[in-house]
Amino acid sequence: MSKTPNEQLLFELIKSLTKSEKRSFKIFAKRSGTTNEAKFLRLFDAMDKLEEYDEVYLKKRLTDVSDTQFANLKSHLYSQILASLRLSNLKHDIDIELREQLDYIRVLYKKGLYQQSLRLLKKAKNTTGDYRKDLFQLALLDYEKQIRSQQVFELNEDYVDDLDAQTESAFHRFNNVQKFFTLAIKMKARFIEQGTVKNERDLNNLRALFYTSLPDYNEDELAFNEKFYLYRTFYWFSYLTYDFESCVKYAEKWILIFQDTQLDKKRQSGYLKGLNRLLQSAFRVNDVEKFSEYFSILLQLETSEALSTSNARTLFTKYKAIQHFNNVFLKKDFRDQTSSTTKVLADVATIRSSIDMHSLMVIYYKAGVFYFAISDYETAKSYLNKVVAYSDNLRTDLKGFSRIIDILIAYDTGDIDLMESKIKSALNYIKKEDNLGEFQKSFLSLISGIGQIYPQDLKKSFIELRHHLERLKKNPLDAKPLLYFDLISWLDAKIEGKTFLEIVQKA
Repeated sequence: MSKTPNEQLLFELIKSLTKSEKRSFKIFAKRSGTTNEAKFLRLFDAMDKLEEYDEVYLKKRLTDVSDTQFANLKSHLYSQILASLRLSNLKHDIDIELREQLDYIRVLYKKGLYQQSLRLLKKAKNTTGDYRKDLFQLALLDYEKQIRSQQVFELNEDYVDDLDAQTESAFHRFNNVQKFFTLAIKMKARFIEQGTVKNERDLNNLRALFYTSLPDYNEDELAFNEKFYLYRTFYWFSYLTYDFESCVKYAEKWILIFQDTQLDKKRQSGYLKGLNRLLQSAFRVNDVEKFSEYFSILLQLETSEALSTSNARTLFTKYKAIQHFNNVFLKKDFRDQTSSTTKVLADVATIRSSIDMHSLMVIYYKAGVFYFAISDYETAKSYLNKVVAYSDNLRTDLKGFSRIIDILIAYDTGDIDLMESKIKSALNYIKKEDNLGEFQKSFLSLISGIGQIYPQDLKKSFIELRHHLERLKKNPLDAKPLLYFDLISWLDAKIEGKTFLEIVQKA
């Protein structure tokens, strides 16, 4: 069925609700018991049962509602669900709680109840300090000035100077945070769109952009939020430039400031993201000890109270999936992890609509590599095809390598007739996206001409290509393809007459 954007928004919102949130909403909705409440609850129940939005079906379920009323009912239902979610998240989302406190402070101020307003303001300031919420701190300081300005007999110059100093300090911190945050977002956006740097020109351009955008700072003098966003900025810059040792350094600093300030439980999302980045970096440098240490910390969160919000639970599920595959690749225990892999992918499937497209592509690509390694080619192709199928200009690097692995599957299964068209398609795509490095070019060149090589000469051709790739491997930029898939191990499997998995586990 065709669906309008507004209809889709409501449908997606309902489908994103947990069982607990649905139960809370129904209690919230039944508070008045009016006829209108009963109607939008019927609409809610009907939409909740659908797998895809179907307006004809819904109107059949609500025959007593006209077309005009139906549009209003959907709008009302959307706003009521949001109101219910806001209420249920008050205890778990400090930003929602602080906004409510700001509203109460404002209401008391407008009533002329200045002492009550200040009393609530002082409590809110303590909370912003505990959670390091600089923007709310600025808003509270502004309110405090407004309230104090009405108490002319209680004003004194020292107090005003102190308020001004607090405001200047909070504003300076907030300004630094915004500069660091903006730069971090730029680095991450570049990675999501293009992947890591492709050549020396890219590397030099990125360095120029990064260091000219970085504000002056003294790390020892920075507050929590400034350090948090500074470390995020350096993490992404280091990741884009293949400096994975620095990635480990900054991601671990990121984690430690959360643990040292006990904000790992209060600001769960930021902590989870840091854990994921640290694990990704430890995986890149093959640091099994550090990876195991922090992977254990990540898994322990599943049964703790740390995942108190649906957002935190979603982050945990996708990060657990990504790091599950990294753990398998790092420790090479593929066969022992088939059942746990099935479970992890099933968990992802249950909340698929809540996971961002980029993370889904990463999970599906890693799943494709996993199943390729255990020679389950049909399952591997199903996941790799999901990566290729995304129409957005997102992670073109993963799409390119999904095509290359698909060619390897065709070769390994003896489907030579399809290889030529697959190779042509892969070459055209990789060239178009400016991702064709010497590594891919050499590899695809051999594969494309494999039909013209005598069987007795094939092993020799594989050996020659392997030596060539080993030379290229010495340059980090040329060796970039090995971050995605171990082409050299695949060649070794052909040379030694073994399976890809046997070679990988022997390495």
